[in-house]
Amino acid sequence: MEVHHPHHPTHKKDWKEYITEFIMLFAAVSLGFLAENFREQYIEKERAHELLESFMADVNVNVKLLDSLIEGNRKMIMKNDSAILYIMKNDEVSLEILYEMLPLQSFRYLNNNETYDQMKSSGSLRYIKDKTLLRNIIEYNNISKATEYRSVAYEAEYIGDDYTNTLQRWMPPEIAIKRHTTPYMRRSDYKKMMKTPDDVKLMKELDDLTNNKTNIIRGQDLIKLKKELIPVISRKGSLVSGSEALMIRTRAQADILINYYNNLEH
Repeated sequence: MEVHHPHHPTHKKDWKEYITEFIMLFAAVSLGFLAENFREQYIEKERAHELLESFMADVNVNVKLLDSLIEGNRKMIMKNDSAILYIMKNDEVSLEILYEMLPLQSFRYLNNNETYDQMKSSGSLRYIKDKTLLRNIIEYNNISKATEYRSVAYEAEYIGDDYTNTLQRWMPPEIAIKRHTTPYMRRSDYKKMMKTPDDVKLMKELDDLTNNKTNIIRGQDLIKLKKELIPVISRKGSLVSGSEALMIRTRAQADILINYYNNLEH
């Protein structure tokens, strides 16, 4: 029995068909690549926008901190100047009054800039096409970093070292005890802890040590006190004033940035 195999006609492609198939394949690959590239760019831009929103939230947090620090520093400068006048104008100085004027702490500005650093390291800043906005962001970050450095490296370091050490050399034991115990005694949670008779007796004995103590300085002791304290108090006032000036500049630049950004959003 003879078997007949079907014959399939063969079609020889000409060069135009090969070119057409190549173009279609190339177009499909290119479109796929472009689509993936556009998708990645879209995701990066969305991420950049989220980071920008987070950055502006950080700026607003810094503004609240700056407002508090500026007000606190103004009061500290007034206390410093009042203490210098009190020492200079009187022939007798009560250390009790003097140390009420002179707080040992400092108000440090710690710049909240984690989001900006993330934007910079990830390259997200390149997606900010508005040149004015970008310039405002960079200028704000630069002045804010300078303010933090001044506040921590100069003011806080000096107050925590030379200033505090000099003041403590003149601090009578009674005043040192009072400065230690009074903040705790005013706290309700601390009072709740002081329930036993021994606790109450202990606090009363500490109170008795600090009450009705004048600690008056006069004569040669006062001359020595003036010689030691006035330079360090003046130096502190100068450093606080310098930090204050930078804080005010940072606050002003933050206002420029926030106002410009809000106008863009609306």
